Amino acid sequence: MSSGVRVRYFIKNQEGQELACPSLADLHALYAQGFLTDDDLVRPESSQRWCPVGSFPALRGVRAHRAEPNRMALVLVAALVLALAVGVLVRGGFR
Repeated sequence: MSSGVRVRYFIKNQEGQELACPSLADLHALYAQGFLTDDDLVRPESSQRWCPVGSFPALRGVRAHRAEPNRMALVLVAALVLALAVGVLVRGGFR
C-alpha cells in the first residue's frame, strides 16, 4: 500500500547541470523519451549517492524497451535486403 509520499529525484548531466524531477514516473518518462542518456546521473532526494541512469535499478526495464525499436528496424532492413536479393536471383534465373 502506498503512503502517498512522492520521492523527488535529482538528475545531473555531463555538463554538471542539475534538474529536480518530481517523481519516478516523470523520471521514467524522461528516460523513455530519450531526454536522459545512460551516462547522466540520478539520485533520489533521500540519498547523496549518484548513479548512472543506465544502471539505475528502477529504470532497468526502460533501457531494454528503448532498444527494442532499434532491433525491429534492423530486422526490417535485413528482411528487405533478403527479399531484394531473392528477387534479383529469381529474376536473373528466368532470363
